[in-house]
This record gives sequence, C-alpha cells and structure tokens, in this order.
Amino acid sequence: MDLIYDILKKLKNYEIRQIRNQLKSSPFEYEKVGKLFDLVTRYKDKDETFFSEKLYNKPPDNTFRVTKSRLKRMLEDVVLNDKSLNSYSAQYINAFLQAKKRLLQGEILLGRGIYSGAKNLLLQVVSQAQKFSLHNELFHSELLLLRGESINMKVKEFQKRSDMLLELNRENYLVNEAAILHYSVTNLLTNKTLVSKESMEEILVKLDKIREVKEITKSPVAEYYYLLTNILYAQYESEFNEAKKYCKAYLRLLQTQPSVRSDQRLGSALFQLTEVSLRTNDLEEARKYVKETLSFFSREETNYLIVLGSAFRAAFYSENYGEANKIIQEAFAHPRFEISKMRTANWHFFKACLQFKTGKVKEAMQELNGATEMLSDKMGWNISFRLLEIMLLYEADLHDLLDTKILNMRQFVKRTHKNSELYRPMLLIGILMEWHKKDLDFKKAMPGISKKLEQLAEYHKKVPFNPTATELIRLETWIEEKARQHGAFFA
Repeated sequence: MDLIYDILKKLKNYEIRQIRNQLKSSPFEYEKVGKLFDLVTRYKDKDETFFSEKLYNKPPDNTFRVTKSRLKRMLEDVVLNDKSLNSYSAQYINAFLQAKKRLLQGEILLGRGIYSGAKNLLLQVVSQAQKFSLHNELFHSELLLLRGESINMKVKEFQKRSDMLLELNRENYLVNEAAILHYSVTNLLTNKTLVSKESMEEILVKLDKIREVKEITKSPVAEYYYLLTNILYAQYESEFNEAKKYCKAYLRLLQTQPSVRSDQRLGSALFQLTEVSLRTNDLEEARKYVKETLSFFSREETNYLIVLGSAFRAAFYSENYGEANKIIQEAFAHPRFEISKMRTANWHFFKACLQFKTGKVKEAMQELNGATEMLSDKMGWNISFRLLEIMLLYEADLHDLLDTKILNMRQFVKRTHKNSELYRPMLLIGILMEWHKKDLDFKKAMPGISKKLEQLAEYHKKVPFNPTATELIRLETWIEEKARQHGAFFA
C-alpha cells in the first residue's frame, strides 16, 4: 500500500477527478478497484489487511493483490495525460515530457507503416528539441525520420543525414558526460572537508573537460553544468569574488535561455548570489539579491522561511537593526516556524543576537532559553550558543557563572574538536582561557590574548571566516571592543 499512498499524495485534484470518472465508466470487473480507490482516499494510514477485509471480508490474497495492482497502474497512468505533462511552471520540463511522449507515439506509428502521421509527430519533436536543447530527443527523432525516409533517399542525401546524426549523437554524449562530471565533482567537494591532492587534481581535470564540452557543443545545458560546477569549486577554494562572477553568469544564462530556465533555478541562483555577497561582505548587494530571492517563493512555504534567515543576516551585519527586527517578527509569525526544532532554535538565537547588539542583555538571556536545541549540534551551533552565552553573562555581571561556562566550554571543545579540521574553536578557547586566567581583567589578559588573536587572524587568511555559518557575533571582535573600553593595550 505504501506505493499507492506515495503516488496518491502527489496527485493533483484534477488527476484524482479523472481517475474517479474513469472508474465510473469502467467495466464491472473494475468495480472493486473503484471501491478500493474510495477507501484509500478516505483512510490514508491503513494496511493491506484493513482494505482486504473491507472489500472481500478476508485477509489479503491474490484476488486483493490483483485489485491493488490495477489501482496502482491507473494512478501511474494518469500522470501521462496531456494536462499533467504540461502542468509544470518550467517550459523546458513541459517540452521534455511532451517530446518523450510524441517520440514514442511517432515510433509506434512508424512501426505500423503510418509514415505521414509519424513524420508529423517527429518534426514536432525536432522543433521543440532544438528550441529547448533536448539533445537526446533531437537525436532519436532525427534517427527515426531517417529510418522512415531512407527508402526514397538518394545516397548523397543519406550520407549527409548520417553525418548529421553522428554529430548529434556526439553532442548528446558530450552533454551527458558534462552532467556526469558535474555530479562527480559535486559529490567530491560536498562530502569531504579536506579533499586530497590526488582528488583535487582529478577535480581540475573534470572541470577542464566540462569547459571543453561547453565550448565544443555551444549548448546552454553544457554551460549550465559548467557554471554550476565552477560556482561550487570557487566557493570550496574560498575564491568568493570568482564565485560571484560565475553566479552572475549563471543568473544571466537562466534569464536568457528557456532550455534551462525555471523559477526554482532563478530563485536558487539569486540565493547563491545572496550567500556569496555575504561572504564578500557586499551587504548592499546581499540585501538586494535576498529581496529578489524571496519574490520567487510563496510566503507560506518553508523555503521562504529559510531565505528569511539570509535576509536577517544581511540586515544584521549592515547594522540595520530595525529591518532585522521586522524580519524576526515575520519569521516568528510564519506558519511553518515550528516545523523544525533546530530551525525554531536558530530563530530564537538570531533574536537573542539582535537583542544583545541593541543592549537588551536581560531579554537576550531569556530568549536564548528558546535556542537550547542548538546544543545538540556539537560541531556547529553548540559552539555559537556557548559563545553568545559567555558574552551575555559578562555583560550581565554574572561572573561566577561565567567562570563555570568557560571551563565547561573548554572541556566540551577538547572532547569534541580534538581531531577536527575546525581549528577556530580551539583558538577561541585559547583566548577565553587567557582571559579566565587573569580573572576576566582585560588589561592583564590582553598581552596573552593579543598573541592568540594574531594566530586566529593568520588562520583566517587560509580559512576565511564564514558569516553564513553559525556565529553572528564574533568573540574576537567583542573581546577587542571590551578591551578598548577598559583601556587595555594590545601587544
């Protein structure tokens, strides 16, 4: 029953109506299929035994399984009607699905000797395939056309068409190769914190091959894979200005080429530009792009809430705290605000950061209580929670509790980050312990802290700080500000 449920919950209302109408006009042998359909649309969490007892007054047997199989086949078939094949917002998806259908129809008609009807369908496929860069469908439609016309074709014309087919086949192969190489590079870069030297050499070879395919085929689809792969690689190498260049080229491609354009991809491209702009500290650009990104999503969907997080960061880092507060209010009022405990905790954390920056220490400490779920993320949000808590405790003059929190954090980092490539938490603990050893006296602590700050600065020359990750308020910045306020001198 799981397969039926999986299909049924994704069907559109008109598709369900079509199945119901089809069952009403079906022969008597489909009566039980209709009853089963009515049952599964009414009871959506029952097992086979329940439905078999309802239909046949006995446990599931072969008769019930035949009924179930017929219903599953009807659910599968309904997505092939023309209305379903043209229901996507992206034109290239509709074109691809229609081309697949007409290609199959044309081949069937050709096999039955209906040459004029087959040719008409296949020429439609050729036209759509050329417009939307459907390389596989273009090759196969031209191949079927050649097969249907070859009897009456002169040798010279046949050889010319054959050469064209070989070129189409080559282009199709190359574009598919670019797609495979893109997914391979993506897998390597997103599943390894540190890619080995051998793997990096392999990645560079694959990047070069994708570039070569783009230049040979001139295909928008190949260019799509080329730009996406280079965006990912540039970000991995912390070359964020380079990544931004590729992001802008990617956005232009989506805006001008129907063969790769969809609202989802346009929204994704703008979101990538937002994130890269945050990494390059181009906050005005980030605010502009995130506003455009939000326009591609419904206010009720989860993606809108996720993008709001980047909108908050852009406003927060710009010190536009009024705008940041409006974003917080919008997020807290979102219908899917509590769909994920971690995401809810993140928003409480964002609000606590905002309150901290605007001098509302007591309120920030209370707000942080709503973010405790972050402590379960031991390699990410946990550290940021603890750092903000330490800064808040100092501002609230709760120094006894602050001592305990610093020592607890040291033990936590030693236990969880000892063999981690994330070196920043170890350096931050070094800074906190220098401060702790001097009884939280900035004047006494700054000579030792200054050396740690230099080490941290050197580290971030190699691994740039990520403003899109978990820390919104950097401990080192806060330490330096406090030291100046206390008249401490840097070594």
